[in-house]
Amino acid sequence: MYFLKEGSDSAEFKDNVFKYADMAAKDKSENKINATIGSLCDEDGQLVAFKSFFKIYDDLPDTIKAKYASAPKGNEGYLKAVKDFVLEDKITLPISINAASGGTGAITMAFKNIPDFGDSVLIPETAWGNYELMAKEYGLKTIKYDIYDLDDLIAKTKEAAQRQKRVMAVINSPCHNPCGLSLSKDDFHKLIEDFKAIPKPVIILNDIAYIDYSFDLDHNKDYLETFNDIDDKMMIIIAFSLSKTMTSYGLRCGAGIIITKDEKTNEAMANVFEKSSRALWSNINNAAMTAFEKVIKDHKEEFLKEKAQYIELLKKRSELFLSEAKTADLPLYPYDEGFFITLKVKDNETRDLIHERLLNDHIYAVPVNKGIRIAICSIPLEKIKGLAQRIKKAF
Repeated sequence: MYFLKEGSDSAEFKDNVFKYADMAAKDKSENKINATIGSLCDEDGQLVAFKSFFKIYDDLPDTIKAKYASAPKGNEGYLKAVKDFVLEDKITLPISINAASGGTGAITMAFKNIPDFGDSVLIPETAWGNYELMAKEYGLKTIKYDIYDLDDLIAKTKEAAQRQKRVMAVINSPCHNPCGLSLSKDDFHKLIEDFKAIPKPVIILNDIAYIDYSFDLDHNKDYLETFNDIDDKMMIIIAFSLSKTMTSYGLRCGAGIIITKDEKTNEAMANVFEKSSRALWSNINNAAMTAFEKVIKDHKEEFLKEKAQYIELLKKRSELFLSEAKTADLPLYPYDEGFFITLKVKDNETRDLIHERLLNDHIYAVPVNKGIRIAICSIPLEKIKGLAQRIKKAF
């Protein structure tokens, strides 16, 4: 007798990130490179946990850590801190914010509530694998677009709009995972103007998981101002990951930020998101939200100063790898900033062959569509030196 509902996928689940991270952890070779997990590591290879956040978290009373959040949508103080920290003063339109289980939770709420069953969602051709998994979970299909060609995204959005009541496009920028691309303010302006010309509703799902590790913190949020130019047929949902920003990956805390042209639409979406929150995870970690609120309110400069040290480290790591990759003539996707640099491979059959050769040389990375992701965020500089040449041998 079969107990699962029709359409359930009962095949064994193997997440490539955790699979190869586990393999790397078991490898005791001295020349091992672990370029799998998208978490910051220091020059000793140890996971970074910001003192400016965890000191506040550790000092919270046990009753705060044990307590439920004040509402499924999150604590009011936390929601205000997210608004102030993420949006600054960039948005003039109606907004609402709902706490979520990391940035993933915010994306899940959007996938669950916006497209109709059987609809297609636009995702980058080379992208974080969970987009595809989440789409399948809610009975959705995906259309893949070239992240380096905005005209391709616009054309495919128009095509999807001819078949669907509404279209949602996932845009992972700044610091795209896995390629390290960051779209400019002009890029977003072009997208919004062209999307406004589409007669059906268009939703931009902006995944900003790594925005706080942008190399240009003075201007990395300037593009948000373009969201004020949307019309009544457009909506923006920003997926914010406190888990990434505060190096608190396992705490699973983030937010979904809804931006619309009018207040009523915004209220309706906020109501739907809050119900989904209650149904999916009941409520979000109270201590994580409280600690974030306190950091942003009373210790922001201390936090920004600590984070800046690791952004500089990311710059050094990326510059070294890119320089040696150029010398080795290693094919890469164009990189701007962020945690990852991705090897460019013509097809997935070739990718698998190269990836197997890397594993044989004790180099652990993550295969993605038409590429292999290198998590420079976790590789000490001394191990990055010479890595490009080792990888080139696998080609």
